[in-house]
Amino acid sequence: MKIFRWFAVSFSLYSKIPMPVFEWKDDDMAHSLVFFPFVGVVIGAVVFAINALKPLAAIPVAVRIILTVLTPLVVTGGFHVDGLMDTEDALNSYASREKKLEILSDPHIGAFSVISLIKWLLAYAASVTAILLNPKADTRVLIILGMTFVISRCLSGITSLTFTKARDNGMLHEETKNSRRGTIIFLAIILATCILLMTGVNAAYGAGVALVYLLHTYFYRRRVYREFGGVTGDTAGFYLTAGEVLTSAALAILLYILP
Repeated sequence: MKIFRWFAVSFSLYSKIPMPVFEWKDDDMAHSLVFFPFVGVVIGAVVFAINALKPLAAIPVAVRIILTVLTPLVVTGGFHVDGLMDTEDALNSYASREKKLEILSDPHIGAFSVISLIKWLLAYAASVTAILLNPKADTRVLIILGMTFVISRCLSGITSLTFTKARDNGMLHEETKNSRRGTIIFLAIILATCILLMTGVNAAYGAGVALVYLLHTYFYRRRVYREFGGVTGDTAGFYLTAGEVLTSAALAILLYILP
């Protein structure tokens, strides 16, 4: 019964998919990240279905590109994009660390957050377009593209649990304060499985996507430690969203440069 509660809490927090309503307990929140990657499974499955399964694959490619870009936003309600916008606003303020943390908590939208959102969305749309218009974009490539949504959530969960927190309050603190080592191990197992599946489908493309995630994680840690003193819920949203854009761009480039 606990597993179903944890599943419902994960999907209630990180998606717009309707779940049963019940009173959440501390133990439920402590395991809220356990099924976080499964939200990515739903997104990846929808993206795959739109572009690989009949009769959806017969839809004009321009429409499928838009639907592919929209799918993560519709499934999650833009939950992580909000963090991306807040983080970009804070980073582009060039203010003190304390002021940047204040900006992260500010509910108002700044100009830089809007500009950055447009930038990231256009980059993602360009990457998806380059993938779907490439003659080599078969079902194997679409599987790898779908896997990026699962991997991003595995790594977002692991980094949120293991990296130093910028503050001792807020949503991320509440979600992770009672989390157990088992959650990290479970996320790591799913992550390793996804990487093995990607490289099994196509070694070069899978390894390339995994390498980009590794580099993204490294630079993300350096930057948030320097700018904020650690991670927050908003930076976690930035990490996840930016990671999906960067890996889709990497996959698009690999499709064009590799035989």
